[in-house]
Amino acid sequence: MILLLCALALLGTGEPRPFPADVDARFTPKRALDHLGVLAADSMKGRDTPSRELEISAEYIAARFRQFGLEPINGSYFQQYNLERLDLQLPCTVTLSRGGQTLEAVIKTDFMPFEETGDGSISQAPIVFAGFGITAPEYSYDDYASIDTKGAVVMILRGEPENADTSKFRGRQFTWYSTLRSKIENARKHGAVGIMLIDALRTPRKPFVTGFPWASVAKNAKRDTRPLQLPDTTRSIPCLHVGERVATFLFDSLGAVNALTLQLDSTLTPASRVIAGARLSCSVRIAREKVPVRNVHARLPGATVPHEYAVVGAHYDHIGVGKAGDDGDTVFNGADDNASGTTGLLLAAEALATSSQRPDRSVVFVAFSGEEKGLYGSRAYVDASPLPLDSCVAMMNMDMIGRCENNKLSIGGNERCPDMVTINEEENALLERPMTLAYDIEKYFFRSDQASFARRRIPVIFFFTGEHADYHKLGDHIEKINLDDLSNIARLATRVTWRVTQRPRTRYVPGGFER
Repeated sequence: MILLLCALALLGTGEPRPFPADVDARFTPKRALDHLGVLAADSMKGRDTPSRELEISAEYIAARFRQFGLEPINGSYFQQYNLERLDLQLPCTVTLSRGGQTLEAVIKTDFMPFEETGDGSISQAPIVFAGFGITAPEYSYDDYASIDTKGAVVMILRGEPENADTSKFRGRQFTWYSTLRSKIENARKHGAVGIMLIDALRTPRKPFVTGFPWASVAKNAKRDTRPLQLPDTTRSIPCLHVGERVATFLFDSLGAVNALTLQLDSTLTPASRVIAGARLSCSVRIAREKVPVRNVHARLPGATVPHEYAVVGAHYDHIGVGKAGDDGDTVFNGADDNASGTTGLLLAAEALATSSQRPDRSVVFVAFSGEEKGLYGSRAYVDASPLPLDSCVAMMNMDMIGRCENNKLSIGGNERCPDMVTINEEENALLERPMTLAYDIEKYFFRSDQASFARRRIPVIFFFTGEHADYHKLGDHIEKINLDDLSNIARLATRVTWRVTQRPRTRYVPGGFER
């Protein structure tokens, strides 16, 4: 215990140890190209989750970790987790009643379950309009504040309020609260037994029903397009996308939905209410097939406080193959998204593992699968962490770091992790060629793996060089990668990692979505 207290004290005293020179020298375009040439090759067929090629990629990453001399974690370089492939079973029925009238809704025309849906039967549940379905303490906004939704089906609007008032929602979309997963979690928390979601109507257009194109419903759909989910031990609730006939039946007109949307936008004051006399019965049945997939991880033990650790992460999956382009290409190589970040991860792992000096705390390197499906790999990692999660001091994530232009590097997490931003700025200034840092990507914060760690209040930083015309397109090829800047960004992320293994824990400023 005395030795441990002394070690912890050392983390908070004196100047940080300089970044080792033998680490700094290992970030080269040649090393980067070697990894990219494997991960983004046509033979990898886009590294879809799940696929044989994803597994080949996982074996490659694990072999590099082993070659660098990194330790397996709990005896393995792999963390297996399971996904479920879902099949909507027919018949799938929805019946609404109101004021003595009944509507037998038609699947695909009037409603369609989302891929995030749970299954089950609902009988004559009351229906409550719950605005955007958002509870956001930091914005002093709660659609559920004045209503009781226990045992009810909530009717909610897609997205979130759009308002230029910087005090709430900051006039931008894509906060965590706009996501369907957030709305489902919030509805369950408030005791709802089902969700009907309708598009927010800011113009007098008709709402479209999309939901998910289930193979059992959509013509010519292939069974391999069935959606994937993480197993839900608490079982989600039925979640339906509804359209014009349902909206008109419940609100009397589309104009009423339009007026409610604009009212919520302009006032940022909830207008939730029971829809008098309205009831819903439905039956949603889902067949589930277990699909095993893997994250790849390894550990570099720390010299002073090895039981605490920082995570360096990147997702190694992409979106597979698709319809041939004009040149006959069918492979979504994902050189930038995210063979570039995985390459940065491997550069960082080799540099630190082969250095003459060890970081004070341990460093855990993780290549996540399933990011493109919904951050599944990182969510599974933190939900069943192979190491105590309360010993994780920070997470550095590299996602799409290969298409740097004009030396610009975008940084995410700045609103929640100011200490990490300060460290990054200080380390960037020490680079031979400092990057031009921009703080313009918070709208992407919940779309990459650092969000899974941030939900557990772990300080994070997100390195990203921006979307481009080849994002999720066939043209995301190796020859378009900026190897010099990719190497420099990986060097910067590694310098930040070195720093956070030495200093006292950095702050995390909650934003309202954390557990």
